[in-house]
Amino acid sequence: MGFLRRRVHVLLIVVALSASAVACRHAAEPERRYPLQGQILGIGAPRQDGRRDVSIRHGDIPGFMPAMTMAYSVKRASALDGYAPGDLVTATLVLAGSDMFLEGLAKTGHAEVPPDAKPVKAMDVMNPGDEVPDDALTDQEGQVRKLSDWRGRALAVTFVYTRCPVPDFCPLMDRHFGDLQRAIADDPRLRDRAHLVSVSFDPAHDSPAVIAVHAKARGADPRTWSYLTGTPQAIDHLTSRFGVSTIDERDSALTITHNLRTAIVDPKGRLVKIYSGNDWRVADVLADLREANGR
Repeated sequence: MGFLRRRVHVLLIVVALSASAVACRHAAEPERRYPLQGQILGIGAPRQDGRRDVSIRHGDIPGFMPAMTMAYSVKRASALDGYAPGDLVTATLVLAGSDMFLEGLAKTGHAEVPPDAKPVKAMDVMNPGDEVPDDALTDQEGQVRKLSDWRGRALAVTFVYTRCPVPDFCPLMDRHFGDLQRAIADDPRLRDRAHLVSVSFDPAHDSPAVIAVHAKARGADPRTWSYLTGTPQAIDHLTSRFGVSTIDERDSALTITHNLRTAIVDPKGRLVKIYSGNDWRVADVLADLREANGR
């Protein structure tokens, strides 16, 4: 997964969902664990929930994400006592359902922080039950849209960019949403009761005209599937609330390093859950949309 490298890194972090909320319909997912090696760039203050955030510049995590700078949390704030920016560390990255945290943090050395390395701050991410943001965006028809426009419908919301060259990243999300669109049209329980939203996190390139061409090429019917773009300020706020972090040091490269997140929103505009990665199934999201409509 280290194939997309540039000085602009866009990454999507896991929104911290409680295990009970995730398990309301599906059985709890088994924990996944990944070894991590990197350098601390910044440490946050203890949080009200007892956790503490640490910004780490790390190498590739095989099977999960490419090298990048990212803010993680530790479950006990005291686990970061005695650590400082520049410390070289190892840890285990734990993905438990939709919660992500570090454990087993250990210092292996210290080095000067590179001058171009910038810490990533923790974001104001949503919890299940929180009302989703309502920033004004623009769809593929040039119409101003907010997520509240689809109140009364369950939503599946994913984040992409039109120039993504990796088949199992954004293009896979487009294919999944195409399958969802066809399934929704064929399901009387979802027809007129569900909507699909693909939000570009590359507003500098993905103008309304660009997403219009992209949406048409993928067969997106705006009655069921909307592509959205907007001002950088609106996109930054929206993606931050859904757990999207960006480090933007513009150069001429076209690729963006990123992870994948797909959210389910209920008809009242409240976050239900977040899928991490690209291995969710169309059947699962269809079931989530049906369940959200029955809440």
